[in-house]
Amino acid sequence: VYSNEVVAGSVNPNFINPRQGLDRLQKLMDEYCGGFGVNYMTNDKLLNIGLKKMSILGEDLEKVAASDIHELLRAWELKHRFLTSESVFHHTLFRKETRWPGYYYRGDAMKLDDKNWHVLTVSRRDPKTGEYTMEKAPLYHLVGDAEKAPPESH
Repeated sequence: VYSNEVVAGSVNPNFINPRQGLDRLQKLMDEYCGGFGVNYMTNDKLLNIGLKKMSILGEDLEKVAASDIHELLRAWELKHRFLTSESVFHHTLFRKETRWPGYYYRGDAMKLDDKNWHVLTVSRRDPKTGEYTMEKAPLYHLVGDAEKAPPESH
């Protein structure tokens, strides 16, 4: 199929191996989605750039190749990590606040906003188009918020 290509060992311009894909995914998550390399800071602009780059990576992952059964396992793990990371990008972009400690800072919304965002963010991904729909859902605490809990159904 690629008889006119010059390749050496596992180097082939038509395929990527799982390690290459994972390195790219980790770099995107770190630089654009508020990873440790940027002190857990992100913003609307970075998230949108990251999503565009994720789209390119998604196209490249259609050409992931494995040389043995172990790399095949890593290729499937990479596919699942990609989908999870894409979801994290969308959720972080949807939630217009900083969610700290433990998660990320939004440079364009530096404060914790419990009035508007003490909720769950729920997404649905259309498997055919890859488009996400996002919405808020109420958050109920199991302990300490009896007056806010939903009525029990019997």
